[in-house]
Amino acid sequence: MYLRPAFVETDLDRIEAMIRANSFGVLVTQTEQGMEGSHLPFTVARQGDTLVLTGHLAKVNAQVAQFQGGEALAIFQGPHAYIAPSWYKAQPAVPTWDYSAVHIHGTLAPLDDPMDMLETLATDDPGRFDMRATPEKFQQVMLAGIRGFRLVATRIEAQWKMSQNRSVEDRLGVIAGLRAQGQEDVAREIEATLPEV
Repeated sequence: MYLRPAFVETDLDRIEAMIRANSFGVLVTQTEQGMEGSHLPFTVARQGDTLVLTGHLAKVNAQVAQFQGGEALAIFQGPHAYIAPSWYKAQPAVPTWDYSAVHIHGTLAPLDDPMDMLETLATDDPGRFDMRATPEKFQQVMLAGIRGFRLVATRIEAQWKMSQNRSVEDRLGVIAGLRAQGQEDVAREIEATLPEV
């Protein structure tokens, strides 16, 4: 990812929180067919000064062949919104897009037992789904059809482009414009860039 210094984020707590809040990401690997991407839910955990992602794919997915040490990229997108030039006090101006994004690079390894990962995915289930409470034969069939993986981050790239390169007056105009359109999540992110009064 092209990282502009003004927008680079290095706070691991903030990066981890963004992944948790936007855990449906994209796993990209190189396969015999070329570059492949799968859209899937991830879990994230801290391991010292890095992050570990876990997830699963269908057993027949070509990317499963990369689970034995293959290089991978996981991509997560956070809040984003169109920024209208009319919201800026400083003119002339052009349209842009504010966003947050995280790229996690690392090496894949298989999960021998993906049950814990599946249970973590179900923690927010309103019906309190419990895979271990299902019949054992059902569990065996379901687990036989998937392959779990873990990806230990070797490089983390994060960018929070939230109008930090604009004046406070311009950012206040952007916040007002976003709130008028119901874009509260991005408005809050930009508001966090303002100096404390």
